[in-house]
Amino acid sequence: MAEWTLNHLLNTTPDDFENLVAYLFKQMGYGASVTRYSHDGGIDIELSLEHFGLSHRWLVQVKRYAGAVGVKEVREYSSLRYRDNVDGVIIVTTSNFTKEAEGEAAEHNVKLIGGALLVEMLNRYCPDGQTQISPVASVSELPNKKNSAIDGAILKNGEEVIASESVVIGKERFAMVITNKNIFFKKVTGGILSSKPEISRRIGASKVIGLHAESKRIFLLIGSKEIEIIDIQPKNRERVLELLELLEHLRADYLKGENLFRFTRTGTQFLVLTNKRFAIINLRDGSRVELKLKNIIGSQVVNGGLFKKQKLIVSESGSGVHRHEIEVDDADAWQKAIEDAVRLS
Repeated sequence: MAEWTLNHLLNTTPDDFENLVAYLFKQMGYGASVTRYSHDGGIDIELSLEHFGLSHRWLVQVKRYAGAVGVKEVREYSSLRYRDNVDGVIIVTTSNFTKEAEGEAAEHNVKLIGGALLVEMLNRYCPDGQTQISPVASVSELPNKKNSAIDGAILKNGEEVIASESVVIGKERFAMVITNKNIFFKKVTGGILSSKPEISRRIGASKVIGLHAESKRIFLLIGSKEIEIIDIQPKNRERVLELLELLEHLRADYLKGENLFRFTRTGTQFLVLTNKRFAIINLRDGSRVELKLKNIIGSQVVNGGLFKKQKLIVSESGSGVHRHEIEVDDADAWQKAIEDAVRLS
């Protein structure tokens, strides 16, 4: 019988980890339900316990972290107790808690379950559960082979899984698995503790141009023959942003490649400036214009008239000279950025 380990938990998908914690509490006699994805309000699991007319309710937040959970997270989730009029809040993590976090939790009736205690609870109440899930394996757990299958994917030599987070792209839900060399988008089908992974796409780190974060979205820019913009709606925005920024730092080997200089979105229209090209892309109708910096010969800003935006005009040399007009709020800033990029190209 295989025992639960922290390494095993760190390499499950975010959805499996939430389901697993809910399953654990059910095995302990609680009523447990995983909250709906887009309306959880910071809550991952709701617990209830009823005995002889007495009813209790707790809210659970799970953190599949490698680093310690700090006071900021504890303070954030302790407020849920007062907002939802429950008996208490429980934070479950695969890591541990800082001393400041433990102090904050003691003041607000927040119960903390760290990784070591979680493993002990799983081995006691769910001793056979490990054989029922399909985690993303860690490279250190794999046999010494040139390539090893990892939850439906194959990692290259020296490639290690950093983390996996739940995201929505379009209307589909994926586990976004980030390694030190690639981003995998994986669909997970099946029920609780019986997920079946299906790799939908792999994107090499060298193809990542950059990213742009908004309040509920992260736009990931991929460079190849044409620039691709992936509209990611993450469940945990800060964590996904942190991981993608980490991936950018790991791109040291590719710094001579394409990198994002400037980005603006107006509705479904995107203006993208890199060290190699300037692009106007409309995701709604699929239209796009991409200009190589070496072909740009001039730019100017003209007033758009009363109640109209300024226009940025970019001139391109090819078989003749072509002028591209774009309405944009910060036309002067864009003109300067384009001119600087052309000079450096």
